[in-house]
Amino acid sequence: MTKYILRRIVIAIPVLLAIIFFTFLLIRAVPGGPFDFSGSKSTPESIRRALEQRYGLDLPFLLNFPFDTIAPDHDIPRRVIYPALADCDELRRGVPLEQARPATNVVDEYEGWQLFRIVTERRETTITLGGRQVRCLQASQVLYSDLFLSQFFGYLNNVLRFDFGLSVGRTTLGQPVNNLIADRLPVSVRLGLLAVFIGFAVGVPLGVLAALYRNSPIDYGVTFFAGTIAAIPTLVLGPILIIVLIVQWKILPPVDPRVWKLPNILDWNFISVAILPVSVLGIGISAGLARLTRASVLQVLRDDYIRTARAKGLRERTVIYIHALKNALIPVATIVGPLLAGVLTGSLIIERLFAIPGLGDVFVTSIAARDYTMLLGVTILYSVFLILGNILVDVIYTWLDPRIRFD
Repeated sequence: MTKYILRRIVIAIPVLLAIIFFTFLLIRAVPGGPFDFSGSKSTPESIRRALEQRYGLDLPFLLNFPFDTIAPDHDIPRRVIYPALADCDELRRGVPLEQARPATNVVDEYEGWQLFRIVTERRETTITLGGRQVRCLQASQVLYSDLFLSQFFGYLNNVLRFDFGLSVGRTTLGQPVNNLIADRLPVSVRLGLLAVFIGFAVGVPLGVLAALYRNSPIDYGVTFFAGTIAAIPTLVLGPILIIVLIVQWKILPPVDPRVWKLPNILDWNFISVAILPVSVLGIGISAGLARLTRASVLQVLRDDYIRTARAKGLRERTVIYIHALKNALIPVATIVGPLLAGVLTGSLIIERLFAIPGLGDVFVTSIAARDYTMLLGVTILYSVFLILGNILVDVIYTWLDPRIRFD
């Protein structure tokens, strides 16, 4: 089992890289950018360019090709000449880079193109800088490393160091994405785990009862409940319960984001506010689990080993809960991985409806604000949880059915 888990983790690395790449492409395919608009007014061009340069959004998308084969590139001085000058021996010893930049800025496109050709075609050359001859060595190596000076490879380099970069959203501009996720992830985890607990505590027993009393009023009631809950979207069920229980009947207190930061989940202030969103999310989970458990138990009860156990005179409770239920839970365990990944990274609708300061809320805000780094960070986190959840499902398989081996 240990070898299998390690092998799955190794295989997950290229999967994560592919997820990062395609997510990066899809996010950039959406029109607009994080600095295109600020409220109802357009951002001035000078400010937008300064912000893009500050957060690396002025770099090429995938690869930093240093020149265009048709016409000179306006960014050649910044992308090519500056890195070459930075590696010059005499420049390091005597000419500060701040003095080198104005000297190269006065070069026009055609002269910049000529200078670029000199730097790239010869390994050792000289550049006239302020009346001085500056000798540059191995400029081709500088240009080769500059090829990967792009948004994608810069972000990938940060991710490999477990750094999701700085947020570019309007309300969280400049804040580390790691800190934003660390602040909101515990809230989503608390909400998700409580909802999953309610979902399994309600859904699995109801599914077993419906299977044991097939074609009875209990079965019909459970089937009706599961079908009704599954048919009503959370987007509809949540506001209805808010209007009825909070606004009209005043049974529960108004939503309060602050209670989700309380350390004790047994605090009455937390319970009174959290019970409604947790119940809405948990009941939605229980509906699917009840239907899946019912179908799985009905199938297992028809197997030969159940018939043999009953023929041996075992009590019905032993047959159901010792022999049948364990095998019936194998299909149910299949959805544990995706279910945990989804609820741990935040339920988008629930967190928005009940003003819960979790990852789901900030994820929706990031989409509207074109916060690229936050979107990528949450997506990567969701992918990691999904992969780990699927590995956990495989471990649960071996506990439910010892015949399953992965070695």
